[in-house]
Amino acid sequence: MKQSLLIAIILVTLILPTSGVSASGMESPWVKETITLANKERSDRGIGTLSENASLDKAAAMKLADMEKNGYFAHTSPQGLTPWSFMDSAGYGYRYAGENLAIHFTDPESEHSAWMKSEKHCQNILDPRYRETGIAVKKIFFEGRETMLVVEMFGTLPGQEVATSLTKEDTLAMCRGEVGSVSGVAVEQASGTPSPTGRIALLSSPLFSDIGEFGMELVAVGKDRYGVAELVAAAVLALAQVAAVILYTRLLLARETREGVYLS
Repeated sequence: MKQSLLIAIILVTLILPTSGVSASGMESPWVKETITLANKERSDRGIGTLSENASLDKAAAMKLADMEKNGYFAHTSPQGLTPWSFMDSAGYGYRYAGENLAIHFTDPESEHSAWMKSEKHCQNILDPRYRETGIAVKKIFFEGRETMLVVEMFGTLPGQEVATSLTKEDTLAMCRGEVGSVSGVAVEQASGTPSPTGRIALLSSPLFSDIGEFGMELVAVGKDRYGVAELVAAAVLALAQVAAVILYTRLLLARETREGVYLS
């Protein structure tokens, strides 16, 4: 009996899906590789490396869970919660803080490459004022498919020494380019008075200053095979809606002609 129960438990463990399990901290290979890639970028430029902080891991996990629950990909939740709100809740009283988000990437390398090509996210990774990081990763169902969602938080505690001759402007000078499928934000003040800036996201606004800007957004989307699929799906849906309206209109006109019935 005991042997049968043990076998049943093992089978259930093997059968249960693991895609929905979230991971934060260095026990996750994705998290470990993300931190390794960031620290290599920093060390190559003579910038101090980041150490993992358990409270930042917790804050990142809370932010990820909130995005999954409420179905959004943004620095500020529909309820108005900012990244700094989650840091406060996790007990991380920051002096400096930042957040990078990523979705629809298949590995840490492509995610990191996208961040480094985007000025604000590259700045967060290289900012010499940051001393610590915390990361959460989870496969979720979002925008019609299973995909990886990543939250990367950066911080420096009050009183932590930031010994560097580099400035924020020096970091910005190291970072060029922009990629629309990641999102980064930072704050430079004490906990409790957040002021997020620098948010970018994939086609985040329907308004563009000119057709050239719109074209640049489409090119950015087209660099990702998932982005191409989304554009094609949107185009097909739009054409189907137009076709449905045309067909419905023709049917009404045919009925009016045939039966003399006119809708008031």
